[in-house]
Amino acid sequence: MITRHLLLIVYILFSSLQLFAQPEMKRELRGAWVATVANIDWPKNRNASSGDQIKELIEIFDKLKDAGINSIFFQIRTECDALYNSPYEPWSYWLTGAQGTEPNPYYDPLEFAVAEAHKRGMELHAWFNPYRAEKKVGDYPLSPQHVVTRRPGWILDFPGYKMLDPGNPAVREYIREIVADVVTRYDVDGIHFDDYFYPYSPKVSNEDSLSFARYHNNIKNVDGWRRYSINTLMAELNEIIKAVKPRVKFGISPFGIVLNEYAGTSGFNSYDILYCDPLNWIKNRTVDYVLPQLYWEIGHEKADYAKLLPWWSEVTRDVHLYIGEYSGRFANANFKGSKSELGDHLRMTRSFNNVEGSVYFSSSSITRNAQGIADSMKNDWFAEPAFPPLMPWKDVIPPNAPKNLKSEKTERGLLLTWEAPDPPADGEQPFGYIIYRKLKNSDADYSITRIVTGNIRRYMDQSAENNPDLYDYKVLAFDRLYNISR
Repeated sequence: MITRHLLLIVYILFSSLQLFAQPEMKRELRGAWVATVANIDWPKNRNASSGDQIKELIEIFDKLKDAGINSIFFQIRTECDALYNSPYEPWSYWLTGAQGTEPNPYYDPLEFAVAEAHKRGMELHAWFNPYRAEKKVGDYPLSPQHVVTRRPGWILDFPGYKMLDPGNPAVREYIREIVADVVTRYDVDGIHFDDYFYPYSPKVSNEDSLSFARYHNNIKNVDGWRRYSINTLMAELNEIIKAVKPRVKFGISPFGIVLNEYAGTSGFNSYDILYCDPLNWIKNRTVDYVLPQLYWEIGHEKADYAKLLPWWSEVTRDVHLYIGEYSGRFANANFKGSKSELGDHLRMTRSFNNVEGSVYFSSSSITRNAQGIADSMKNDWFAEPAFPPLMPWKDVIPPNAPKNLKSEKTERGLLLTWEAPDPPADGEQPFGYIIYRKLKNSDADYSITRIVTGNIRRYMDQSAENNPDLYDYKVLAFDRLYNISR
């Protein structure tokens, strides 16, 4: 069995070969959370027609793409429901206004979102809330198919809140089946969990005492057992995803403070309240990335961004580290702090070599261009195109180079065409192509003029209409994990 260490050596060798004397692509994950719970981002109107919801999602994706976002974290399971055609859970109230009622006319939001993201060259990570069953008890009628109705013995009850019991092995099996189903049936790029494990408030006390008595697994301390239950499921999910579709990424977005003693903070800690243990996930490579939510400003009295970021950078090894940013707060007109807060965060993250990108909550702050955030992304922060960073432990084999690049002068400009390359050793066909150009007979570097995805193997350069001999061109292929050909 090939080890990660050997894969890394192979990756370095491949990189040395394929990047020699050719343009390089910037690598940075630039993400946005598209929240569906409570209709935060989409659909704004759960009673809108299917056509209007589809039109709205297209507009969101267009605006995110225009701002330079390359990865979308799309919420498909908010409270044991589904914004996709699930054989396990009912259609979401947040989609149709009635839990268990499918869209009419019918469409599958996840299937549609995946296709639209890929059409724009963006990743689509399916975002699950793993345990929450009712975020506000009695908020709306539950479907008879909802797990609270069907499996009351799996539920932990809190005042106004219900959740699946992490300590129950049957619950773990249920969540494994749900995730495996999505990975199997949908062409997603990643599976993503948010920060809700045990509840923020009220803190769990004796609600799971029966489960602890039955399933303690010889663990004496209930706090340790709770973390064990969560860690076990995360490890199992990682193995299932790798077995079903190895290229699919798995990551979690924990609360930004694990324990206050780690980074010198004095706020809420997730280790003792949510029973969230990201250091375990990092150490055991249970995840491909961690995405801590560092939702505070630089110099915050209790949770200083400038203290938390270096700590996360120090403890994260062998998996990717992305940073969760609260753009909805910092780009709000009512925010009293520095107007450059988000830009300062980005500049700080880029000063750490192992911070591989940022994700913004939520997408509405970008699509509304709140306080000019989309303009800053488009014209400054993300002006240069970037691919998500490579994951050499998943795939190190690049596509072969495209074949038979040709140019043809037309009335509209210079038409470039090429053929798909021969399959590489892993048999994977290209996911898309990068078209570079530079002025002929100049010392300038090649720059990206277009990225195309799917089976498109042509590009019309209309800027060369009046002078078709103006540029030299290169075309490179890339695969689903963004390995780039010669």
